[in-house]
Amino acid sequence: MGSELIEPVHAYGLFTVSESLEVNELLIFEYLDYDEYYDRVSRDLDKLNQELGKMIINMQKYLDMEELVINGERVRPRVIGANLGFRGTPEEPYLAFFVYFKGRPRKGLNYYENLYEGEVAEYPYEAFWVFPLGAKIEEVECSGSAEFIGDNILVIRVEEGERIAGYEKIIFKLP
Repeated sequence: MGSELIEPVHAYGLFTVSESLEVNELLIFEYLDYDEYYDRVSRDLDKLNQELGKMIINMQKYLDMEELVINGERVRPRVIGANLGFRGTPEEPYLAFFVYFKGRPRKGLNYYENLYEGEVAEYPYEAFWVFPLGAKIEEVECSGSAEFIGDNILVIRVEEGERIAGYEKIIFKLP
């Protein structure tokens, strides 16, 4: 693939949580693609589908290495799709992954935990958690910084070069 010519520059994760604890996750990875590899791939539907299929398998393997727990039960995130797009020029591609997982809600406090291998962030990223209206985020343990927008929205920011502990926990009440 010429991966030495493709540099990750930024990532976003958007997690929308329903009252029934269904989580739809959108992960977007932005790159600089000096050789315009992804632009060439995008022009051939068979190559594009093959590349996206490989990316889905790789992302699923990565997610399978994490241990996600909701209210004490292990849950398994599933990659349900991927998309390739561009931020304006062929040198600025992004890959979007659509992920789904579900927990069992309970009355009172609920919690989400994620255990994964710690590392140093190679690029900055943000994770946006949007809980239903009427939900209240009670406590957050994460690497980076946590910012609250009202009671039900959480923004986690991690800077390039920052040490990531490999553990996240969000305690929340559902409406």
